[in-house]
Formats: sequence, C-alpha cells, structure tokens
Amino acid sequence: MAALDRRTFLVGAAGAAGLVGAGSLLAACGDDGGPPEITTGFLVPTSPDGFVGPSVIVAGVEQRIAYVLHDGEQVLRGDAPATAEIGIFQDGEQVAGGVIERRNTGPASLPQFEMASYYPVLFTPSVPGVYQARWLDGGDETGRQFAVLTAGETAVPQPGDRLPEIHTATTDDLRGIADLCTRGDDCPFHGTDLAAAVAAGDKPIVLSISTPGFCQTEICGPVIELLIEVAAERDDLHVIHAEVYVDAQAAVNDGTFPGPTVDIVNEWQLPFEPVLIAARADGTIVRRLDATYDRSELDETLALL
Repeated sequence: MAALDRRTFLVGAAGAAGLVGAGSLLAACGDDGGPPEITTGFLVPTSPDGFVGPSVIVAGVEQRIAYVLHDGEQVLRGDAPATAEIGIFQDGEQVAGGVIERRNTGPASLPQFEMASYYPVLFTPSVPGVYQARWLDGGDETGRQFAVLTAGETAVPQPGDRLPEIHTATTDDLRGIADLCTRGDDCPFHGTDLAAAVAAGDKPIVLSISTPGFCQTEICGPVIELLIEVAAERDDLHVIHAEVYVDAQAAVNDGTFPGPTVDIVNEWQLPFEPVLIAARADGTIVRRLDATYDRSELDETLALL
C-alpha cells in the first residue's frame, strides 16, 4: 500500500476510508454562471479503493467506480464540468473509460440541496492487480490507483452473485437494533425482511444499506429520499432499507461512534456505506451502486430489473 500523501489524505477526508456515511445536506455552493473551464485537478474515489480502505472491486465482472473531481481546493459541485474524460489504465495502457457525463440530480423534495457532482465509470477489469484512473482533460497526470481483487477476496456481493438470505430488521422484528430508521420519519422500506424476499423469489429486490440520520461525508447524497421518490409506490419490487449501526445515537452520546454494526454489514464486512444493490427476482445481483448515486443513475439501475 502507498504511503499517506496529500492526495490520500484528501480522499480520506472525503470519506473513502473506513465505514462512512452519507454526506450532510449541504447548501449549494456553485455560482449562477456556467461551469468554469477546469485546467487542473484530480480524482477522488467515493468508496474504498484498496489504498484507502479495502477494495471491493473484483476482476471478471462489470464494476462501477464513481469519482468526484477536486480542483486542489474543494470537491466540485454545481461548478463541475458537464463531462469528464476519465481513463482506466493498467501497466500504462488504457483499458477502459471515456467521456463520462456529470451526475448530480438530487431529490425533487429537497430543491435546496446540491449534491457533489460525480462521474460513474463502468468497466470490466480482466485480471486482478493495480489499476489507475486519470482525469485526462483535468490535467491529472499522476492518476489515482485502485486495487482489483480476485473473486473470493471480498465478502461484498458482486454483480452476478445471488443475494444471500440474511435477515434484516423490520417493523415486526427489530432484531436488536435501537432505531429501525434514522431518517427521522421512518422511510417506508422496513416491511420486508431481506431473507424472506430472497426466499420468496417473486419480485426484484432493491436493498439500500445506509444510515440517513448520521451523515459523515460531503460526497454522498440523500439516497433514501431518492429511493422514496422513485420506488415508494411500486408494488412490483421488494424495496428494503437496512440501517448500519445497532445504536448510533447511544454511540454518539457516549463518544464511541460509530459503534457496533448490524448483521448484514458484519456478514459482508462492508467497509463503507451507503450502498444500493439491485437484484432480479431470483436474487441475482445486476448492479451495485457504491457510496453515491443520483436520481438519473437510480432510474437507470431500476430499469435493469
């Protein structure tokens, strides 16, 4: 692993290290003019990449890595460019990437919220090893390394895997957690146990693991609000929200935050949150959205089901 340098520190500060939560609802910080021309900057991964936090990227299946752009002073939000050319390199040769459109469509219910703009890269790494992502039109010559694992080196489910029958808390069975939903007003996604949904095999499954009441980074949007807008009224899906912590408020009160985590986080050794997993009715995972996603990407993901 690389030594901690300025870039690694910034990534850690943005929330890529360890188990992190969704970002606080920050006010918009862009101006009223068009996006400025960005001539220098670097990429910040929104989830652990093997150098800051354990990688969850596996060779041989399609992966999604979402990056935000940093201009040397701050993460870009509304002032981010409409597109960014991001290249994925291995051993100095570009193997994936291209011109990626900016994503930053937040929930309509929070018009004052402006999420950090991000750029999701989809690609299938052919072999495990160390890869590099570069923001090619942002002057990022150094790039950002990330580790690709072999199957079995991470417990986090991958596209093509079948969702395991792990129990999650419901309104009828809290399974020992203190707060079923830290959103404030509970979201509507706690009526079905994940294990029961997988066993039933009757509907596609959308699983969100997140802790909306304890936001920890600036790069993650209000993912539960987005899910409510998109999926709350759909009866053709099992939509499930699983909290991350057993009792986050108690841990905050006694100074031990984040404290113990719930069964599904422990089972998957999940090194970050939020994460959204979309699976077909037979439990086969079709996509995993790590750390941050917007309305447009959520719509595209549910269209796969």
